[in-house]
Amino acid sequence: MQLLAAKFNQIASAIDATNAQIVTLQAKLSELQEHQQQLLSVEQACQSALAQVGTALSMLNHVDPAEIPTFKAAVDAQFGTDAIAFLESATPAPAETVEPEPVEPTAPESPAAPDVEPVIDVEVTTDATVTDEPIEPVAKATPPDIEGMLNKMTIQSIRKLAAAKGADGKGTRASIAARLKAIVTQADIWNATA
Repeated sequence: MQLLAAKFNQIASAIDATNAQIVTLQAKLSELQEHQQQLLSVEQACQSALAQVGTALSMLNHVDPAEIPTFKAAVDAQFGTDAIAFLESATPAPAETVEPEPVEPTAPESPAAPDVEPVIDVEVTTDATVTDEPIEPVAKATPPDIEGMLNKMTIQSIRKLAAAKGADGKGTRASIAARLKAIVTQADIWNATA
């Protein structure tokens, strides 16, 4: 065995080197899988945010379409570098040891009256004269023409929307639209055509 001992040592060294590479690759694989999971979470959050923006736009369009530019400006402001700087970074910064500022002791709250709310004095003054005339109701916004919007979609898009909503996607565009008009919203249509 003296003749093969050198060969055994050489093979053992190769096995050790290969095992070290496997450990390194497993760590890299784990890191990539974690990153992939984070990307999936981001994708889901983006889809949810887009759906919420679509719903908000639909509601705003019903209530006051003139305010849509204000909403758009508010959404655009979220992409400013100052706004993004306040968000937490994907890689956490090293924690600094910060000593807490001394806090003056405060008197404990009285447990005798836990259900008593503080009294707030309010004084109201009016500059306008009050009349007994009835208030005219605000005109409601007309609901969107869902069926008309559906009929403007391509047959492929309307079938895709029907499948997403669990409805039968067979037939003409008008027949599918008639089935979908009761179960879809304007936001659903916007998302399907986006």
